[in-house]
Amino acid sequence: MCRSRLQRQLIMQRCLSGLSDCHPNALCNNTLGSYSCACRPGGNGFQCTDNDECSYQRICHWNATCTNNPGSYVCTCNAGYKGNGNYLCLDIDECSQTPVVCSSSLGYRGCKNLPGTYQCTCSTGYQNNGNYCQDIDECAAKRCSQYADCRNTLGSYRCTCTPGFEGNGLSCVDVNECNGIHNCHSSAVCINVVGRYECSCLPGFLGDGQNCQDVDECITVGICPAGAVCVNNPGSYDCNCGRGYLYNNSMCQDEDECASGLCSPYASCTNFPASFNCQCKPGFNGDGLSCVDEDECSMARQCHANAVCINRPGSYNCSCEVGYSGDGVLRCTDVNECLEIYSLNNS
Repeated sequence: MCRSRLQRQLIMQRCLSGLSDCHPNALCNNTLGSYSCACRPGGNGFQCTDNDECSYQRICHWNATCTNNPGSYVCTCNAGYKGNGNYLCLDIDECSQTPVVCSSSLGYRGCKNLPGTYQCTCSTGYQNNGNYCQDIDECAAKRCSQYADCRNTLGSYRCTCTPGFEGNGLSCVDVNECNGIHNCHSSAVCINVVGRYECSCLPGFLGDGQNCQDVDECITVGICPAGAVCVNNPGSYDCNCGRGYLYNNSMCQDEDECASGLCSPYASCTNFPASFNCQCKPGFNGDGLSCVDEDECSMARQCHANAVCINRPGSYNCSCEVGYSGDGVLRCTDVNECLEIYSLNNS
């Protein structure tokens, strides 16, 4: 059945009247006696689905961001870049374009341009907190020695070794105060410890080491045996048992003076309780402590009249003169040399 003229007119006017079956994102084209639908880029006309161009690789510049729109897309250069976004995105030099971007009033020392951004640089000892240059607390990082005091200053810090240590603060070594000037008493010993020193009174003294007083041991009852006298000495004491006695192992014992060699080598020693006796040996004269050889030859009639006296230490010797024979003391008989010569000739 042929279409009426009115129906053909209605069909031809569908694209104009909006009565076509085309998708809202499609284009309606009038044809002779009909119409056709054609999707804008990304559809089939009657069912038009948006085509996400941003899913394609490198559709935009590598420093740009792709934004998908219905039937289209937009390439926009990332922050810090400028260009069309499609094939051109140039880095923006913020430091040159905006000189006050890193203002010195905020403590910044300079500006450093980076790809797509910039960085405000701070002076040594400061760090950028995002808004301004903030002083770095080096003491919190414990850069000083554990034996040093750290003092933070603007842009820097200072390390000082504590008393008892020496060094540059970064490294501190213990000072041996006992090798130098210290406050220990003369009757105390100095003990070096880490970072300081201690004073300790010597045995026989009491005090804090800086002041030491002698302990009087003699006030202790019975510290010496009976018959002995206690004598206090600095830092010690002695039990005086009296002349001829020695204090040994908490008791008084007789002193063997003979073992001490008090007598002369030419004397005999006899030990007695609390005393001793030295007596010179025969042939010596003296008090026993000192003995001198006695010259017997200087005395009368030690040898025979025809003998020679020879003195020796502690003794003497008598020898008959030449031409005499005998013991030299009681007898020295003349030798008949003629008789001896006759006897030798006859033999």
